[in-house]
Amino acid sequence: MEPFERDELTDTELDAALADWRAPAAPASLRAAVFGAHTPWWLRIWGASIRVPLPVAVALAILAAIAVWRWPHLRANEMAHPSATMDAHELRPVSVLRPRIIRSGDDQR
Repeated sequence: MEPFERDELTDTELDAALADWRAPAAPASLRAAVFGAHTPWWLRIWGASIRVPLPVAVALAILAAIAVWRWPHLRANEMAHPSATMDAHELRPVSVLRPRIIRSGDDQR
């Protein structure tokens, strides 16, 4: 009997055809299409999600360098001028309280 001379095959013929059948190899791009391309975690977090133009990145780097450079000077100025900060011993109650009520039509700009 020639294979496929009828529309239907018997179970024995199907079992024989299945034993001889080999599945074709999956294409190489299938894994990447299903699971995504393998990228390191630092590229998934920063490289792929945030895209910054080069001039903006350079400006941010310069600002960060200036901030790191000036930070010790700012801290030194706070220590050198204690009058800039308020001390609890310098606080005194108000001697005369004169509240001023400003209504919406009376405001002077």
